[in-house]
Amino acid sequence: MNEREFGNNQPLSIGLFSPAWPPAGRANGVLSYVDTLSRSLESLGHRVTILCSNVSDGDRDPRVFRLASVSRRGPARRLSDWAWYRWAPQIWKECRFDPEIGRAVARSVQERGIQVIEMEESFGWAEMVRQWSRIPVSVRLHGPWFMNGTALGVPNNRVYRKRVALEGEAIRRAVGVTAPSYDVLERTRTYYGLGLDQARVIPNPTPHVPPRNRWRSEDRDPGRIVFIGRFDRHKGGDLIVEAFARILRTFPEARLDFAGPDHNVIDDEGKRWDLTSFVDARIPGAREDGRVRLLGRVPYEDLPALRRQASVTVVCSRYETFGLTVSEAAVMGCPIVAARVGGISEILRDGVDGLLHQPGNAVDLADRILELLSDPGRAAELGASAAAHCEREFDPIAIATRLAEHYQQLLNPMVRTGSVVRSAT
Repeated sequence: MNEREFGNNQPLSIGLFSPAWPPAGRANGVLSYVDTLSRSLESLGHRVTILCSNVSDGDRDPRVFRLASVSRRGPARRLSDWAWYRWAPQIWKECRFDPEIGRAVARSVQERGIQVIEMEESFGWAEMVRQWSRIPVSVRLHGPWFMNGTALGVPNNRVYRKRVALEGEAIRRAVGVTAPSYDVLERTRTYYGLGLDQARVIPNPTPHVPPRNRWRSEDRDPGRIVFIGRFDRHKGGDLIVEAFARILRTFPEARLDFAGPDHNVIDDEGKRWDLTSFVDARIPGAREDGRVRLLGRVPYEDLPALRRQASVTVVCSRYETFGLTVSEAAVMGCPIVAARVGGISEILRDGVDGLLHQPGNAVDLADRILELLSDPGRAAELGASAAAHCEREFDPIAIATRLAEHYQQLLNPMVRTGSVVRSAT
């Protein structure tokens, strides 16, 4: 069937890039997004192929097309790689697109009949995928490096600038662009000086949670706070520890569960801290007496139980393009304190669905957590409002429908050649 024959109701064959597979046991926002979106698209009658290099041994998901292959490097390729490595080894290591992946993508298009591909902007690889696949590629703004790299505190060196430039070029040349929040879209437009008139804002889908599996006040552990995220500057792992130290002065019965891997934090004086040392320095004895539990990396399927047990769920990232950690807690009806940053404020309405704190401010974070700990009734009301709001705004089928319409538009030859310009919606 020719692409011109496709109407808005025709099923599509869609390729979704994923950073890893399968989703079970992994806590990764992009992976969760791909998992939820793929199942929702399939329920609408579309065919989905998961394009992935990092596939666990033993995975038998028939939808997965493995991109990893044995590299076949001829003399010209070896010379090119050597030149790149000699000129800028870190850029070569971090940003280089392996032509073997390109060949695998082209093979997947031929074998699976893929008509359109969606992938994140990382390293600017979307442009290379477009060249190899020769079909429309829609770039999803999951986390441009000019924002996420800055939030992580990475140095503004040649590797950083090269990656940012590659991503900007891929975004500029993309046939289609979608963003999970207005904030990330507007920041991308401003930073790169791009109009992106064809871009659409479509939030990330959040799976439904049955009422019986949601947070209930009678099941909570009074005074328990849960933080789910990495110990790094981006996710604000240092901020929750600083805030908790202040909370204990007013609420000594409080407890903190820290669920996430330790990626270390560099403080304002340039000192690198691991999580254990940071907690011991800020709250001596807290690990030993149980006031702070360092749970490490917790399987994704075990996170709801932690949220149900907590009196307050905290998300204090320095930036989020959307904030799946927020929406996943909100749809459970959890009382939430989150940073007023990025897409988070497009999920939670301050004082209606949760409380928002000043980003990067541990004092304000502590104050807002104490508000909910001291008023369980209000906390429960905010959580119930958050669940209802998320059910309405982030329904997986509704969002998959909007994305499918976007993909359909990209198959219009006039859109692909730039003859049709759409406004952001």
